[in-house]
Amino acid sequence: MININPKSGVPLFEQIRDEFKRCILMGVWSAGEQLPSVRALALELGINPNTIQRAYAELEREGLTYTVAGKGCFVEEDLSLLKKKKTDEAFTRLEDALTELMESGIGYDEIIDRINNLYKEVNNDKN
Repeated sequence: MININPKSGVPLFEQIRDEFKRCILMGVWSAGEQLPSVRALALELGINPNTIQRAYAELEREGLTYTVAGKGCFVEEDLSLLKKKKTDEAFTRLEDALTELMESGIGYDEIIDRINNLYKEVNNDKN
């Protein structure tokens, strides 16, 4: 379920963190669900357990997971605040991009057409 690319130049712990974050926010792992153990995931991916542990620590620091001593790492029960924060951040980036396009003289119709086309492309890629 976790895709990593050792040749990408992005540190492995960041790739793992980002993959888990994406899966959690998309609902692949539900609230309260236990993530794979550090040891099991390290064996599956063929990487050092410390790398997995670092990714899990980052997920916990970001509020996506929590750890129960002796039990493992679990998806946070209430992700609503985190999802709202991520949504707000995404819309802020969209607003910045929209401002830049408008300042470049791109008109409303062209912007809307491009957004519609991009939305369709992304939506088709997920289906």
